[in-house]
Amino acid sequence: MSITLPGVTLFGVTPFSVIDMENPFIFGEIIGQQHFVDRERELAQLIRDLSDGQKVFLLSPRRFGKSSLVAVTFLQLQKRYVRTALVPVSSYSSYAQFLEKFSEKVLRAAGPWERVKGFIGGFLKNVRPRIGLNPPTGEIVVGLDVRARSEPAAVAPEIFAMPEELSRKGGFRMAICLDEFQQISVFDGETVENAIRNEIQRQRHVGYVFAGSQPSVMEEMLSSGRPFHKAGPAVFLDKIPAEAWTEFITARFRAVRTKISAAAVDHLLAAADLIPYDIQRIAHELWDYAQLKKKTHLDLGDVEVVLDDLVKGQAHYFERLWEQLSSRQRALLQALAQRGPGALLSQSVREAYSLGPASTVQKALQALDAQDIIDRYRSAYFFLDPLFAIWIRRSMQ
Repeated sequence: MSITLPGVTLFGVTPFSVIDMENPFIFGEIIGQQHFVDRERELAQLIRDLSDGQKVFLLSPRRFGKSSLVAVTFLQLQKRYVRTALVPVSSYSSYAQFLEKFSEKVLRAAGPWERVKGFIGGFLKNVRPRIGLNPPTGEIVVGLDVRARSEPAAVAPEIFAMPEELSRKGGFRMAICLDEFQQISVFDGETVENAIRNEIQRQRHVGYVFAGSQPSVMEEMLSSGRPFHKAGPAVFLDKIPAEAWTEFITARFRAVRTKISAAAVDHLLAAADLIPYDIQRIAHELWDYAQLKKKTHLDLGDVEVVLDDLVKGQAHYFERLWEQLSSRQRALLQALAQRGPGALLSQSVREAYSLGPASTVQKALQALDAQDIIDRYRSAYFFLDPLFAIWIRRSMQ
């Protein structure tokens, strides 16, 4: 977007009258270092642990910036000559496909292929992967033989041992992220967990981050009696403090000579419930609004205009979602939107919204959680989309 900077002259000439300034608020994609907010402690810990070959479990609700944290960590590790591989577990439909893609991404990270191909024959005994190159990209493509596809559990140990073997023979370190790791249970339950744990506990040159966006499921996987119990430290992502967001938002608007009031920032953060994705989403729209309206000062009313447009834009979706809910679930969401999570089980709130006994409320909360309408943060339920909470409150007026 072109922005004119008035009053900047040199010998009566404006040398940089127009500059290109992109919207600095990014949402819906993995962000880079320049858009990264806070998380210094978590970033430093991940870099240190993965460099040392530790196994780390990263837990957070969705939209808290888990994937961006891993991406920035991997960028920093690559600068230290650590090879990195990201394996999105939830993208694969079967155990065999997961093993194929795990192999493929590890081999790419260990490349180049001309060097790697001499290593793998020395340690693969029971599996004969079909390995080729994608001509347009030059990237490695891996497929498993017929036996391996029909009996993936039989070849899994060799495949999960591959990163350490490649790292040791190649003289480098590697870091691997298994993203949405809780989805591993879809393949073959604890059999997969056992296979991975048995191999990675012997790997000293490879660090792992097991990232999951369903903290309750991940915590169950780390519980006593499960394969990953005490396998490594668990890092739970908290919400980024409001102070860090205030500094970030204010500085970005100040860069284009737009002042945003403290009340406006506070309103934005409250509407987003301090969820990183939604803060960036609202701030992104506020930025475009300010440029379109040529605003040099933004206040609470301007944030309200942007929020109103965002809620109206999703009204049809919210209406359809609302129609699919039971009357008790609707009442519970109204209570959550108006009273917050702290009082949902109190007798006064249950009576005011006709929620029924506490046990019924708990079941309704679990059902809404299973539908990805709400989630839990520090044992308290919250709306996965805070704009839905705003829509509910406005619909009740």
